[in-house]
Amino acid sequence: MVKKVFCKHFSKCGNCQLLNKHYSDTLSLKKNLVNNLFKKNNFQFKVSQLISADENIKYRNKMIISYRYKNGKLFSGFYEENSHRVVDIDNCIMHTDIQNEIFRKLKEIFHNLNIMAYDEDSKNGLLRYVIIREAFFTNEILITIVTASEIFPSRSLVVKKIRSISPKIKTIIQNINPRKTSIVLGEKEQILYGEGFITDKIGNLFFRITSKSFYQVNPYQTLKLYNKVRELAKFKGDEIIVDAYSGVGTIGMILSQDVKEVISVENNKQAVLAGILNAKMNKITNIYFKCDDATHFLQDLEKNKVKLDAIIMDPPRSGSTSDFLKSVLAIKPKKIIYVSCNPETLIRDLNILKKKYDIVTGLCVDMFCWTNHIETVILLSKKERFLCKKL
Repeated sequence: MVKKVFCKHFSKCGNCQLLNKHYSDTLSLKKNLVNNLFKKNNFQFKVSQLISADENIKYRNKMIISYRYKNGKLFSGFYEENSHRVVDIDNCIMHTDIQNEIFRKLKEIFHNLNIMAYDEDSKNGLLRYVIIREAFFTNEILITIVTASEIFPSRSLVVKKIRSISPKIKTIIQNINPRKTSIVLGEKEQILYGEGFITDKIGNLFFRITSKSFYQVNPYQTLKLYNKVRELAKFKGDEIIVDAYSGVGTIGMILSQDVKEVISVENNKQAVLAGILNAKMNKITNIYFKCDDATHFLQDLEKNKVKLDAIIMDPPRSGSTSDFLKSVLAIKPKKIIYVSCNPETLIRDLNILKKKYDIVTGLCVDMFCWTNHIETVILLSKKERFLCKKL
């Protein structure tokens, strides 16, 4: 029996919902969750494989710290599950030792320099969040300080003290988010130290990571996930594919060695610029980046009657849009590979795609150990009657 993991903050935090179980039991729960959703929605399909994690603690490369000021005390930690209350913690076993060290030292720095946490009700204070991003391969760390205003008292001293925590800290960014919103990052930001990015490696490829870039949170499982995508796709080298919701282009660049051309689509400008630089850094010449909304881009392809061999889609937890999926059905690529971090929106979207596509195979990857979340990869192929129509 696999040993349970102990966390003293489990009862208050609640973000690792399955920590009171054995790891092997969490895998069974997740696979059953996915398969029960397929059954409930009348799909004649079951996921048989779930790829477990060899490292199921200290696996997260991104820590989002929330701050609150209460009764003269600075609270720092994570939001309690399904709430906006900050649980004051001093360590998270899902993050690395260096992330936890920085987390504790930051609280000390902000407290000593009297940097007040932002209060959403009174709209007083400055500090909203800090995001720590760690590149596991290069050991480089990026810190983003999210403030409610651009005015940052003691900014130079804060930067100096943060830099003194560890030589692994390569860049510090101030992001300004004055809006009353649950979205962590604002539009405007400035580099306070370093080049504004760190570099990590997946397989044999290097990737620049910026403050706003989407990048898989579990680097140990990411390579397993992407290798499975390649394995399922079985590209022959002459295909033209679209990588939708592409972030900094990780999946597209890994698949670029198997196809003729990759069109990478992402609406975050910063991520697109990082993707272009990533392609140059890795000397990849058959990938093209488009800064556009994925739905809008696919609608344009549909209007121009562009033919595609495959679409790779890795949307956010909210899933894809009905308009995007309608365009997929109109374009009719031979294959679709859907990478999903939310089985409920995956099933919802598959209910639309099943009009013209069959599920060939699929699997799960435990990217978010000890939580209710699971990554699912589904390969879809065009139904035979639609293949015949094209011929």
